[in-house]
Amino acid sequence: MQGKSEWEKQKEEEAKEEAGKKREEKEKKKQKKEKTMEVKKVAEEWEIWDEEEEVAKSEVEAKKMVPEKYHQWIKMFGKKQSERMPTRKVWDHAIDVKKRFVPRKGKVYPLSREEREEVREFIKEQLRKGYI
Repeated sequence: MQGKSEWEKQKEEEAKEEAGKKREEKEKKKQKKEKTMEVKKVAEEWEIWDEEEEVAKSEVEAKKMVPEKYHQWIKMFGKKQSERMPTRKVWDHAIDVKKRFVPRKGKVYPLSREEREEVREFIKEQLRKGYI
């Protein structure tokens, strides 16, 4: 057999085209991934800037409210620092309840609609901060 048949030539061309398409798809995916990474980096930078700006604002506000003799610890009075739980210490302890204890379910006292909404918001905020 001297040369390739038309069918074989056509199959080779199709295989080359398919390989080219796959390369293009990979390249597009790679470019898309790189763009996504760039966007994520920019978003992270914006978040960092926002956090830094928020910290600066909270420090300025804290300086207005905190007496000057405590300004060396001003970062502790900032919003972000005040919303974190302190680290656990040796003297921390548990509140143990009796084995027979069963909490009662029920309303402690009646609340108006506005009061219930305020309590819900309070609980949601405390959960967000990790206090509860």
